[in-house]
Amino acid sequence: MRLVHQLSLLLMATVLAAVAAVAGLVVWNLRAGFSDYLQIQEGEHLTRLMEVAERDLGRRAELPQDWRPVLREWLDTVRTTSARGAFGDSPPPEAEGPPPPPPPPREARGALEPEGRLPAARRDPPLGRRDPANFGPRVVLLGADGVTPLAGRREMLSRPGQTRAIKVRGQTVAVLRLTDRTGPVEGVDASFLRRQYVGLAVVAAGVLLIALVLARWVAVRWARPLAEAQVAARRIADGAFDVRLPLPREGASASEIEGLQRDINAMAASLLRLESSRQRWLAELSHELRTPLAVLRGEVEALVDGIRPLDRPALLSLQEEVKRLSRLVEDFHLLATSELRALPCDLQPVQPLDLLREAVERFTPRAAAAGLVLEALLPRVLPDVRWDAVRVSQLLANLLENSLRYTQAPGLIQLSARALRTVLEIRVQDTPPGVAAQDLERLFDPLYRADASRSREFGGSGLGLSIARAIARAHGGQLRAESSSLGGLAMVLTLPLEPS
Repeated sequence: MRLVHQLSLLLMATVLAAVAAVAGLVVWNLRAGFSDYLQIQEGEHLTRLMEVAERDLGRRAELPQDWRPVLREWLDTVRTTSARGAFGDSPPPEAEGPPPPPPPPREARGALEPEGRLPAARRDPPLGRRDPANFGPRVVLLGADGVTPLAGRREMLSRPGQTRAIKVRGQTVAVLRLTDRTGPVEGVDASFLRRQYVGLAVVAAGVLLIALVLARWVAVRWARPLAEAQVAARRIADGAFDVRLPLPREGASASEIEGLQRDINAMAASLLRLESSRQRWLAELSHELRTPLAVLRGEVEALVDGIRPLDRPALLSLQEEVKRLSRLVEDFHLLATSELRALPCDLQPVQPLDLLREAVERFTPRAAAAGLVLEALLPRVLPDVRWDAVRVSQLLANLLENSLRYTQAPGLIQLSARALRTVLEIRVQDTPPGVAAQDLERLFDPLYRADASRSREFGGSGLGLSIARAIARAHGGQLRAESSSLGGLAMVLTLPLEPS
């Protein structure tokens, strides 16, 4: 499945689970709350029925010795009234007239069916459609003890219900019992619940529809830049390093996606620079190797053709060209090794002052011959260090060689050193000409020259500073270029006293 489909399904599933949970909670709460409401409402109806009974029975002039016939007759009348929807709101008709005639003898009425059931002719009258709560059949009349059934359905006694005592002139004559509902809600109550469920279903469907639209929109909005990034990555893998992803406007995309787009653009730009550097390096390398090879080839051809005699001067010339070519190859090999891994260093206890003084002594004659002054500003004491003496000597030689070649005569080259806690700082600076600020960092690129003609004029392969930085990094140090206070270029070398 595509990412847009997975995101859409994930968001839809999340929203569906949330809607289902909320809907289930609302339905449960509605049913539970509505059941409590119905019980309270029926309790009120039962209380009103009890009050009507007490009022109607209390109007009798004489209290009968046996309340059972009177109560049965009254309950039949109330049930008939409740079937018309009154629920005891109005007194039964006989309550307004004289007391009802005494009930017929037991033989005429027929004995109570088991334990208080009325005979078939006097059982609960059929209720009309105005009794949706089935109120009448659920009312049972009990004796004053609250146990003996006088009228109503005996099976109602096995279910929970509410009771109200009927008192006449302070005497409990009977107990009204209303059995709780067990079947589905009907009538107005059922309509109310049905409307709530329908409304809840409509709202849930609307929320799901909106969630589907939003999920699709969000998924497409997130997936589109990822798809563009995938296409760009494929093109970059094929060598199209000029590919760039359009950055979204502020707030139009997630920060992670925008960060990915910026990283891909930065990667493509870096690869483009590396490719350009590689092509330039190959071109420079072939050019650097071609010059000594051409000279060497010319010398050999002159000797073969007999134009030049094979004597000592000719052999010395050939030897110099071979040395030059060997140095160039060794420099390239050393630099390539440093790019693949750190240069191997043999760390031994070294006196840094000895290395610095040796470098100054070696280059002082050449500086004087070029009309330059090589000045050493060294303290009397420097802490002992653990360095590779051969590598560090080569590093110092490359720095001094760079200043010696490009400083105009008359000029000055200064070499200074100082200890800074756990590192030693060595500075080589010279007088003009200097280097533009934008070219300072690029001086360490292999074969880079701020002035392409300078190396041709003064010699050199353009690899010295690159090799110097590689040696510094192999010791855990740094080498940087900055403008000199003397007006030229300053090379600042920091090496730890105890490289790891």
